[in-house]
Amino acid sequence: MPADPADKNRRTVQAYDVYAERYAEVTQDGRAGYGAEALDRFMARVKPAGQILEVASGPGWDADVMEDRGLVVRRTDISAGFIAVQAKRGKHVERLDLIADDLGGPYDGLVALYVIQHIARPLVDGVLARMAGALIPEGVLLFSFQLGDGERVDAGTSGDYHVVMWPYEELKAMLPDNAFREGLMARLAAAYRPGATISGAFASFISALLPEIAALEARSDAGE
Repeated sequence: MPADPADKNRRTVQAYDVYAERYAEVTQDGRAGYGAEALDRFMARVKPAGQILEVASGPGWDADVMEDRGLVVRRTDISAGFIAVQAKRGKHVERLDLIADDLGGPYDGLVALYVIQHIARPLVDGVLARMAGALIPEGVLLFSFQLGDGERVDAGTSGDYHVVMWPYEELKAMLPDNAFREGLMARLAAAYRPGATISGAFASFISALLPEIAALEARSDAGE
């Protein structure tokens, strides 16, 4: 019987279940670098009090930030460990499998940070399409992935973490044809070394953003 491509993802989830409390401890002060910048840009593009789906909410730090900015966040995660961590903080997190479950919606925005890298390569195209399909026409999607080639397993004391890396152009080509590519994505791809995590956002085509994106890409080409 052929192997289920989601099996590696399930083993990664099991590892996160074990490590969830420690993960929350080591990340609770972290809002720095490109990930925070990308989240700020995402929030600036979503309408005030917008409805947001966050998948792989983890310890919930990004959801806290979004809610503080007035957004309404549906926190979800597949990891029982992270659901328990947030419950201790008084936060409600729904169990949601990004690969198999109905995502609901439509939402004004969707955040999927540090999750695409753990999804088996044959499933990613469909997952991106499902996320885009859960948005309103002018909705905004923020996601991250690992830049590089191939796959690896990061072995830890809590278990094995399956990581799938993507060349920038290959993953970008899978975005829906009507999607607008956020210029920050290109700038980060130029700045990060292979294997580093990069964040990118895209929304339905918004002509008002063209001058800003063109300026960002020009800065990237200039090596800034």
